[in-house]
Amino acid sequence: MNAKNFDAIVLNKKDNVGTSIKFLKAKSNIILKIEKKLINFLLKDNIRLCHKFSLNLIKKGEKIIKYGEIIGEATINIDKGKHVHIHNIKSLRG
Repeated sequence: MNAKNFDAIVLNKKDNVGTSIKFLKAKSNIILKIEKKLINFLLKDNIRLCHKFSLNLIKKGEKIIKYGEIIGEATINIDKGKHVHIHNIKSLRG
């Protein structure tokens, strides 16, 4: 399976964010690779290359999990399919 078959990946099954492997447009259905499965997923925001988006509702104060590790905490509620970045999370690293 090569990258032409999907638009974004989930790096660890514990993750609550996906990661884009190309620029993705808001309100588009994408192909998301989770382990060996490909699923359809609706985005709500534009997602830049290598940026994160929420796989489900992440409530304010919940941990952001990528690589199977906690990388931050939501500063607001983040709806499913929304961009996850410095505007709505605080880093718990460094």
